[in-house]
Order: sequence, then C-alpha cells, then structure tokens
Amino acid sequence: MFWTALKRRGSRLLQSLPHDRRKELLSLLCREYIEETKTSMQYRRHAQRMRYPQFRERLLRIAEEEQKHAQWLEKRVTALGGEVPRISFAPEDGWNSWEQLRLDLDEEKRCIWDLEDQLIILDQIDPETAKLLRRILEEEINHRETITDMLIRSDPQAERPV
Repeated sequence: MFWTALKRRGSRLLQSLPHDRRKELLSLLCREYIEETKTSMQYRRHAQRMRYPQFRERLLRIAEEEQKHAQWLEKRVTALGGEVPRISFAPEDGWNSWEQLRLDLDEEKRCIWDLEDQLIILDQIDPETAKLLRRILEEEINHRETITDMLIRSDPQAERPV
C-alpha cells in the first residue's frame, strides 16, 4: 500500500513536470543507479583480492552501502514510473591492493562531484529526489574518508595478492 501511494505521488510529480524534465530526471536517477551498482560490484571484487584483512572488511561494508544506495535509487525510479536498466560491467582492477584502493578513491571522488553538481538542479525540479541524493552524498563523503585512510595505511609496493 505504501509503495502504491508513493508510486502514485511520484507519477503525479512526473506528470507535472515538462516532458524533457521528466526524461532528464529519470535519466539522471538511472545513471546514478548504474554507477552505484557498478561501484558496489567493483568494491566487492577489490575486497576479495585485498591483501589486508581489516581493509577487506571495511571495503565490503562500503560495497554493501553502495548496493543500498542502488536500491534506494531503484525504488525512487520505480516510484516515478520508470524502470532501472540492466547492467553489464567488468570491474577495473589494480595491480595490487594499494592500486585498487586508489581506483576506488577516484571513483568516490567522481561520485561526489557528480552528486554535488546534480543537487543544484534537483533542488528546483524534485526536492524529494534531492533529499535522497543528499543522503547518498553524505555517505559517499564518509566512504572517501575511509578509503583515503586505508590508502594512506597500505603499502604501494606490496605485491599483487595471489
């Protein structure tokens, strides 16, 4: 019942927006959904290959949070009457744990920049979606700090795990 009401409310919001804006909003949410899903997959893969067990656990927690973000975005897309796309993805691997963390840090930075840019526009178009992305942004900032800490504490010369 809740999801039906939310979907109805989302559909009314979309109907009140000009066609281009509706398309733009759903496109933006689907892009974010794809990025969060890919990031979660990449972090899981990197965690499996992580040289340091304590970093493996932290990276797996971040991967779970990224997947949670994707689920939130999927619910929002559905509530607005859209459908999330299927994803095929080959994670980018680093030569060793340090390089993988560097790749993950770059991904977090990119995500933060994208979200900050999108929030400027979304506040005007759909405050509810802006609120969701702001929540995701806060967690992405925490992820960036955690990954930065792991990167600083890891050895860039360590060999690739077997």
